[in-house]
Amino acid sequence: MATESSNATRYENIRYIKLGRGSSNTDKICIERGIAYIGFGTGDPEAFRLASNGLWEDFKTLEFERNPAGSDQARKQRATSATNQVKAFFECNEKTLWITFFAGNLYYGSFSSASAPEICHDQMNGCIRQLQSKWQCQDANGKALQIENLSGNLTKVRGFQGTSCELDEKQTDYLLRRLSGKVPAYITQIDEARESMVLAVKCAIKTLQPKDFELLVEIIFSRTWRRIGQAGNAEKFIDITFEDPLKPEKRIAVQVKSQTSIEEIKRYCLDDQRDRYEKFIFAFHTPDMENLLGEGDFPEDVEIVDCNRLANLVIDSGLIHWLKEKTT
Repeated sequence: MATESSNATRYENIRYIKLGRGSSNTDKICIERGIAYIGFGTGDPEAFRLASNGLWEDFKTLEFERNPAGSDQARKQRATSATNQVKAFFECNEKTLWITFFAGNLYYGSFSSASAPEICHDQMNGCIRQLQSKWQCQDANGKALQIENLSGNLTKVRGFQGTSCELDEKQTDYLLRRLSGKVPAYITQIDEARESMVLAVKCAIKTLQPKDFELLVEIIFSRTWRRIGQAGNAEKFIDITFEDPLKPEKRIAVQVKSQTSIEEIKRYCLDDQRDRYEKFIFAFHTPDMENLLGEGDFPEDVEIVDCNRLANLVIDSGLIHWLKEKTT
């Protein structure tokens, strides 16, 4: 079955619509019901009649008359803007894609040509239209369209002062590409370069002396937590102790081993001292067997960090230069 995202290229234009304002739960209602809503007094029978019959000059006059605040010029501008937004809502068909933002995600959908506007008779004083299907928030590959992962050039449309506006060419091109799930060539190149970097960093990590490896692990986790216990102390169960700066009562124990086995990891997991800590991390770089992590069923408060994860953490923490200096 074709989805909106897989048919994205068939749209002639894309419009943003703000489904709710402030503490209103209009947006939540629309997302749940698969409808879109517009206000501008369109719930008034006379305004609805004018809009439904395409009498837009009369609608503009009505909008001008019922909003007396400001100068005549300002009132004309507001009336024209409102009329254009309502007209787009009432007259668009399945060739217009609508987007909105809700609960941290971008949602999109379109109306069918048979979906006529209706006066909303509940707490929303305006009109609604039914979407062809429910609002969707995933691309063609099933990946969520989270606002934090979208270009600011697109998400800035949320700041539009009105209710609805058309996306510009760059925003449209970007959105259609994101909906299609296609990855730009430069992203593929970045991913491939990252994979090569991870392999090289793993090789370098495995050449570290035990004390330097322990220091590396300490530096990595110090970027998130605050160390309160010296690395390499005399306590057998742990090498490093951290605390969460936001929750000082939360203690994290870290054990570091250059080489290890599944039996050794399980022995540490069963140690009674583990109960003293909110979290126990076992970090290593060389296992005595392939797929070591697949051999264990570890408690929820235990996190096993192998060489692959460490290599990614080294890259993300900006420790490439440090690693090069230590292993050259």
